[in-house]
Amino acid sequence: MTVAAELTFLAASLLGWAPMIILQAVFLGPTTAAVVGSALTVWVWWIFQPNLDISGIELPREKAPALFEALDGLRQKLDAPPIHRVMLCEDLNAAAHLSGGLLSLVGGQRTLVLGVPLLKLLSKDEATAVIAHELGHFSRHHGRLGHWIYNVRAKWGVYLNSDEKQDSGLDRLRRWIASAFLPRFMRMSASRSRVCEFEADELAVRATGSSHLAQALIKLDIAGSLMRHGLRRKLNELQAESPHAPAAFWDFVAAFVRDTAPDKLQAALEEARSLPRRVHDTHPSLDDRIEAIGASLNLPDWTPADCAGQQLLGADWPTQLNAANARWCEQKAPAWRLRHLRLGALQARRLADAAGDDSVELAHLQSEDEIKASDDTLQALERHAQTHAANALAQYGLGLALLNRARPEGIAQVRSAIKLDRRLAVPGYEAILSHVHLHGTEDEIHEFSKRRDLAVEKQGLLRKGFWRHLMDVPLTPLQPWAAQLLSEVLREEKALDGCWVARTRMTSETGEIYDINLLIARVHHAKLEADDLDEDALSARYATYLAALCPPNELLRLSVYFDTEPINPRLLARFMGVPGCELHKPTGTINANVIKIDSL
Repeated sequence: MTVAAELTFLAASLLGWAPMIILQAVFLGPTTAAVVGSALTVWVWWIFQPNLDISGIELPREKAPALFEALDGLRQKLDAPPIHRVMLCEDLNAAAHLSGGLLSLVGGQRTLVLGVPLLKLLSKDEATAVIAHELGHFSRHHGRLGHWIYNVRAKWGVYLNSDEKQDSGLDRLRRWIASAFLPRFMRMSASRSRVCEFEADELAVRATGSSHLAQALIKLDIAGSLMRHGLRRKLNELQAESPHAPAAFWDFVAAFVRDTAPDKLQAALEEARSLPRRVHDTHPSLDDRIEAIGASLNLPDWTPADCAGQQLLGADWPTQLNAANARWCEQKAPAWRLRHLRLGALQARRLADAAGDDSVELAHLQSEDEIKASDDTLQALERHAQTHAANALAQYGLGLALLNRARPEGIAQVRSAIKLDRRLAVPGYEAILSHVHLHGTEDEIHEFSKRRDLAVEKQGLLRKGFWRHLMDVPLTPLQPWAAQLLSEVLREEKALDGCWVARTRMTSETGEIYDINLLIARVHHAKLEADDLDEDALSARYATYLAALCPPNELLRLSVYFDTEPINPRLLARFMGVPGCELHKPTGTINANVIKIDSL
């Protein structure tokens, strides 16, 4: 199947070169044409391989001698080949990567990736067992085949998830081939991947003993469950109290897990064990792995002690931990501050709401549930939904609260909201998918993925000629309280040099009337590069800000311009005609020396 997919893609890619090859055969002979055709085939196959980047920071040997000494010892025990580099990432995980080479079967670079959170939460012995497991993937027992399977899945996953808006015809062809090939290959290869995991566990036990690996696996599953539920509620509480995100986030996570009561740790373990297993899963269940290595599935010892990072990285550990904390804070701080300001504004609006606005009351009930997640807050949402049975947002809010508690009845509740208001289809099916990816079946994932994709496709029709459409429709101001909060949070955006907001309405082909919230931002290109940000990342951040202030049945449209490129004067003039649209006044001159701009 893999060969068929590769050959189909190659054939399609070479169609454009066929005339040149034919001319070579006519004028220079079949031998020359065959050589040129073979060279082009190899070149096309190689040049279109996706770049599977391994994100993280490379750790040199001199920075962590204890870690590399442990690696050398484990390599000898496991008969594993040399490691070319060690990378630190920000995931609660570890991984072994074999990149480059020919089909990952000949040559290639071996990379061990260790998550800073993993090194923070595990002891030295537990982390060593995890490292031994990853080195087991590099051993001569199954490494080549296992990594070939991984790279094929990753490569075709890149094709499948490529950005349709920036795709060429060739990209669309690759995505079509991937959509037909990848699901089947994943099902066929998953059982082999699970065998590889069992083999790597066996090798880790041989090198470090079963108890340390068992403790590590159980700790990681418990920590993952707590981060999905209890930690999220704790962070919501902190957001309500302070505009500042935790500066030492991973220290906070470690303390939160360590201080969790035994009954809640047990509940987290049971939640992790209850997650459904699927045919395409690459890892066996925790129960199966613990049974296979002959260990007991008991609560681990969370007694405070020096973590693996302290013992394996030594003097460099504080630097790496602080860097990981700083990166988390940098990513989360702007949205954190906005949510804090929003909660304060919501409280003020509720106190000033003499008329009893239902939307204000619903927003208050939802924020209370996000912070407390208690039976009382859920019952309050249920009462509100019953009282406002025809209100789609009331039904939707209750559905989200149920899904956040991993309760399957939340699916029907969200779907009832979508039936009342089709504009909730995209966010509603996204919320359901987030739930079923963890707790649902493969059939449910397939069903709701199709429903989500269809809803996105229908909404996508509104994007055609959208900015040109704005020349002919009325624009209105953003809600004053929302504009004020957005203006306040945008003051912290160092790269921003001008921001304008407004609202408009459009009717879809199926008759739904959408309120659309608009934002145009102008940014300093030099400052963006200095902060190592790109346009897509900045657009996503601004979209997060706007989404936090708008109901889920409204749409967002953003356009980000560099200060080195023009903004359509007619479009800007339309925005400037809206009261209060300019949230951030530009410092530089817009469209200097530009004679005419018609492009939208």
